[in-house]
Amino acid sequence: MSPLTIILAGVCNRSSYQKPDMKILASADLHLGKQSSNVSKSLSESSVKFTWERIVAYAVEEQVDALLLAGDVVDRDNRFFEAIGPLQQGFDTLDNAGISVVMVSGNHDFDVLPDIIRNREYNHVHLLGEKGEWEAKMIETRSGKLQVLGWSFPKQHIMEDPLLQLSIQNLDLDPNLPTVGLLHGDLYDRKSHYAPTDFTGFPAGVPHAWVIGHIHKPDIVRAHDPLVLYPGSPQALSAKEPGIHGASLLSFDGRTVRSEQVPLSPVRYEPLSVDVTGIEHQTDFRNLVLEQMRNYVLANVMKLENVSHMICDIMLTGRHPSVTDLDKWSQFADELEQQVEAETVVSVRKMINLAEPVVDNLEELAKQPTPPGMIAKLILDLESGDSTEFSEELMMDLKDQISSANRSGTYQPLSRFDEQIPDSDESARDILLKESRQLLGELLSQKENA
Repeated sequence: MSPLTIILAGVCNRSSYQKPDMKILASADLHLGKQSSNVSKSLSESSVKFTWERIVAYAVEEQVDALLLAGDVVDRDNRFFEAIGPLQQGFDTLDNAGISVVMVSGNHDFDVLPDIIRNREYNHVHLLGEKGEWEAKMIETRSGKLQVLGWSFPKQHIMEDPLLQLSIQNLDLDPNLPTVGLLHGDLYDRKSHYAPTDFTGFPAGVPHAWVIGHIHKPDIVRAHDPLVLYPGSPQALSAKEPGIHGASLLSFDGRTVRSEQVPLSPVRYEPLSVDVTGIEHQTDFRNLVLEQMRNYVLANVMKLENVSHMICDIMLTGRHPSVTDLDKWSQFADELEQQVEAETVVSVRKMINLAEPVVDNLEELAKQPTPPGMIAKLILDLESGDSTEFSEELMMDLKDQISSANRSGTYQPLSRFDEQIPDSDESARDILLKESRQLLGELLSQKENA
């Protein structure tokens, strides 16, 4: 079965439904030039170029009326030369299929995307809103006229809400035509340096739908009047982007629009919990983890149809007599890889030991004025969220150490790969819990062996 057949198998098997008046494929945050982490760079699926080709193939096969791209098409650190070839090839394929492309630039490609567009003359590719000014474009599609308005980043950092500059009346829009707005901005952080946008500021009526870039997690911010959505990054780039990734298919029936997620990413990151209660030997531990990964894939075959590589973060749960042994066994996580049905290769990025030591009565132990008792009390406080002077002091000290490490030259490169540990209360609590459980297990083990 060809890759294109696999991509479109779900589409071809859909039950019949009334054909919409117009179909538009929407995406954002491709970051052409980047590769998914924890996947061998020698594999074509690791590169965003692979998913860009899937987007183009899907658009052609589904005969969509237009492709909309809401910024950060090109990654800032891997810019012009790595992006221009794949983009031009994709634009040519879409042109031959009669599909127009309309896009805006984001904070990563505010300067390079205009250069790429000007490098060749395209009649079917349109970049809207250069210089940070709202612009509207009416394009002819195989299904009729479509209006698109958009705003592009004029520089890397924008502190103002672009919607405050929007005047629908000045754009001379026809309210009877399907209309989509394109914007790259942050709807979740009012102090963002990347076009902080108030989601209540989207005008009623026209546009009927808004496609927003910048946030890599797919999300429908508003379901209607107007529809506002983040299609998310089409290819999952790191473990911070778990779940389904792809593009959004907008279907217009008159001026009514609905959205549908189209899974296209060949890479999937998933957290997976494994209960290690009763596991005594390393071989049993390894087999259990492999079995749980395999079971997950087999239970989600259809959802993983287009996924070539699934990378798991394994959370070890349950109770175990030696938390220290679990940590030792977890050091071989990168050796756990297997190919499951549907040609999905499953591997482990890391293991997080959340297992608790086997303690008959943690509450009773916490009452004892002993080192194990103090640790048991700390564990109970952290688990319940209760704040004590001791736990607060430990949390503050740990957050300071994390923040200092993140700023140091030694660990600064990790920020480029989203691998830094956040200096948040949640992160500090998780680390303290893990270390406290391990320490308690070691103290009790020493006591038993004394």
